Amino acid sequence: MISALYVDDEPALLDLGKIFLERAGDIRVDTVLSASEALIKIKSTTYDVIISDYQMPVMDGLAFLKRIRSDYPALPFIIFTGKGREDVVIEALNGGADHYIQKGGNPKAQFAELSHTLRRAVERKRANDALLHLNRLYSVLSRTNKAVIHIKNRQELLDEACRIAVEEGKFLMAWIGMVDPATRRVHPVAACGYEEGYLSQLSITVDNVPQGMGLTGLAIREGHPTICNDIPSDSRMEKYRHEAAKRGYRSSAGIPIRNGTSCIGAMRFYSAEPDFFNDQEIHLLQELVDDISFALELREKDPPTPLHTR
Repeated sequence: MISALYVDDEPALLDLGKIFLERAGDIRVDTVLSASEALIKIKSTTYDVIISDYQMPVMDGLAFLKRIRSDYPALPFIIFTGKGREDVVIEALNGGADHYIQKGGNPKAQFAELSHTLRRAVERKRANDALLHLNRLYSVLSRTNKAVIHIKNRQELLDEACRIAVEEGKFLMAWIGMVDPATRRVHPVAACGYEEGYLSQLSITVDNVPQGMGLTGLAIREGHPTICNDIPSDSRMEKYRHEAAKRGYRSSAGIPIRNGTSCIGAMRFYSAEPDFFNDQEIHLLQELVDDISFALELREKDPPTPLHTR
């Protein structure tokens, strides 16, 4: 699904555009009558593309584009302009607009062109994002492998793995939890990033009970990665949904840490982007955590210390 914000001071044109763009079923369109309204709307809603009229009161399309490029440099932006405004087109493209559509003529042909153009812009953005994500994860994997080789202390290795995930992988937060065999509870032992007390609220077990039905408990108990690509709507995150939203967590993954055939913990990753984790990302994260697992087996006599006891 593509989420679009359509900005124009002509209500009739907004209504017509919304109807046409949404009829295929894969585009959702929100409409506003001014750039000022759009700037407010975009703070609370994530969009894949912006469509904007040029000639609007108070703030025209070029001034609006400048504001968007300042705060959202990679967000696709398509500008509508009347025929004969080549100067506007040139300025818009120089200012960072991805495409332009000329108003006028056959509405059906005009909105068909708009539909095709915005799909192409969003697909290109998503492809670029996917490549960027993978490059970051390859960097995380490489840096973690170096840490596995050079860091001999178990606790230092876990701390460094979380730090690399945040600083190199650009995750909002990463933490590692290990199972206490006596209580079967999972205790955070390392963390980095924008945590702000989130971990102190966790109550996780590996047993098949409500406290064990979240991503961490499931990853450890079932022995495979668990993914949540939309925290606000995922029932497994219901208990922590509000606190996650306060910190900007939109998606998360849990990767089990193994000792031989047993799962002894998990590493959690949090992203500010919804739908962040796909099969390629999970494969790389699994490889990363497998390397950590191997290193921990070699350092078993030096157990990590739970965060709350430090």
